Amino acid sequence: MPELNFTDRSFNKDLTTNYHLSIQADRNGLAYCIRSGRQKEFIVFKKYKFEHVYLDSDLVGQIITVLDQDEVLHYPFQSVHFMGYTQQNTLVPAAFFHTDHLADFLDFNTGGPSDGELFSNHLHPIDAYVVFGLSRALVSLITLHFKKVEFSSQALSFLWNVTNQSALTDGNKVHVGLNGDFFDIAVMQNGKLRLYNTFQYVNETDLLYYVLYVCRQLSLETGRLPVILSGEMSSRLVYSETLKQYFPGVKHDEAREILVSLSGLTSSVPYKFLNLFNLQACASSVESIKAG
Repeated sequence: MPELNFTDRSFNKDLTTNYHLSIQADRNGLAYCIRSGRQKEFIVFKKYKFEHVYLDSDLVGQIITVLDQDEVLHYPFQSVHFMGYTQQNTLVPAAFFHTDHLADFLDFNTGGPSDGELFSNHLHPIDAYVVFGLSRALVSLITLHFKKVEFSSQALSFLWNVTNQSALTDGNKVHVGLNGDFFDIAVMQNGKLRLYNTFQYVNETDLLYYVLYVCRQLSLETGRLPVILSGEMSSRLVYSETLKQYFPGVKHDEAREILVSLSGLTSSVPYKFLNLFNLQACASSVESIKAG
């Protein structure tokens, strides 16, 4: 059974070929939302919780269970986008990008060869490519189930949101996306991306250490620095309260662009699943390439 389940009365299983499906999965669970093509509003949101996921095979097994049991995920859709959460990604400026060198880009920037399927998404706001790898077993499962599907990593949606929010703003701003095993961090300066990275963390001490580390490396003053939190773990009070000791400007992403009208959906859901809700919008504006 899903941990969260919201379905608008307008949802019609006979009209799913007009709907857009977005899915995300990591060791904490699988979530998906459905957007109406005509009204451009989300009409379905579900979240399944996973437990005891340690290996890629564990994750694939849990996803298989959800795909088998959830009737909605067997319907045909106008488009399907799948987002995997991975630290195996990097940014490559368009001027240096070439589809023949995806493995080289990842090897150089992540410190080791990738043993998974390699993809890239063109991120127009900063004219760069997000190059990333996902496990072959996961890609094979999703491809077999949905037949036609576009793949992305969380970096695409995270950075799309960050760059769009900060395009017309002055000064520095830090965005932190709190995922299950690691967090994404981006620093914007006068509307331009100055830094993007990911860090593994176990507790609030790790989180504080790495955010402070980034700020010190970039000589950012913490006292008045806006720090915007999003991601599934961002609702944990201990994280925001710990950061506020050094960053009084900590707040959650307001997710203003998310048109969620599902009855009963709490205000925390949009910023916790911001990457998922933004996936359809950012994926429709990018070029996706899979390594041969």
